[in-house]
Amino acid sequence: MNYAKRSRNFLFVCFSLLFTFGVGCSADKTGEVQKKAMVSATKSFEAMNTFMTVKSFGVEPDRANDSVKILVDGLEKHLSTTLQNSDIYKLNHSSGESILVAKPVADLVAFALKMAQSTDGALNPALYPVVRAWGFTTEEYRVPPDSEIAKLLAYTNYRQIRVDTSSADAKITLAPQMMVDLGAVGKGYAGDMAIDLLRRQGITSAVLDLGGNVQTLGCKPDGKPWKVGVTNPWGGPALGGVSVCDKAVISSGGYERYFEQNGKRYIHIFDAASGRPVENGLASVTIIAKSGMYADALSTAMFVKGVDGAVDYWKKHRDFDMILVTSERKLYYTAGIRDVLKVVYLFDKVVVIE
Repeated sequence: MNYAKRSRNFLFVCFSLLFTFGVGCSADKTGEVQKKAMVSATKSFEAMNTFMTVKSFGVEPDRANDSVKILVDGLEKHLSTTLQNSDIYKLNHSSGESILVAKPVADLVAFALKMAQSTDGALNPALYPVVRAWGFTTEEYRVPPDSEIAKLLAYTNYRQIRVDTSSADAKITLAPQMMVDLGAVGKGYAGDMAIDLLRRQGITSAVLDLGGNVQTLGCKPDGKPWKVGVTNPWGGPALGGVSVCDKAVISSGGYERYFEQNGKRYIHIFDAASGRPVENGLASVTIIAKSGMYADALSTAMFVKGVDGAVDYWKKHRDFDMILVTSERKLYYTAGIRDVLKVVYLFDKVVVIE
């Protein structure tokens, strides 16, 4: 490897993080880790409307954890739909004008659009006007009339979003009255960036819980895999868990956010075709993948697709694993996690997807 080229690339990443998010990098500390005894540190904080915890093992883990918080706070300032100085807020109030955004924001929007295309719109970053109308961004919950939903759906065509990264200045253009929300990929992206940052700061083992999005760096210090629980959508102890190293384990389900009206529950995951909360018999979806951003996107998209659609998608791609739990107490999981999945809940039916 050309060391001079490696050094330039490393400095570019460091200065990009410092300029965009206020986070710097330290040089690779692999040698220091070998010389010094590893220690651990845990840091908890609130960001992106959720509670987050980072536990790291290595040299100076406190400083590394502090860097993760700075990173996530910086990302939120760019990605928030409500902070008036954020790139996304400016974009959502652009009235069709092109908006300059931070390069990572443009990359994240481009990724969301790629996933929208791949999942036939099951993941739709342009669904924000509909979700907002139901009150999931303001907590002023309501069931909009059909006429209002139909009107808003006209502004959710993600194919009308334009991302331009051909020059030094990244630009995004929305059609008039369109709005975007990167909530389905933002925490996964933050996790990926945090893992990379920790690794560069000499951390050899870490586990991040970003509001239910669990991402791991390496294995445990003793070499054993991390054990990540799978949430029980009906409450109580975990359904079971998966043993992973260097993987993200991310779940989506109707149990996360919902409201009830006239005895009916409305969840926060929406069908982009109908503009209504999903009702397809799924209670939760858990995705296990190398990339947190990818797992985050898939956890939402596979929930929208339902059991049959999710199974079909997996069979076409096979670059992730998943656990599907239905409201009828049935469990489906992909064969790739057969040896690392432990189930303790007594399901009525268990199906291995192969």
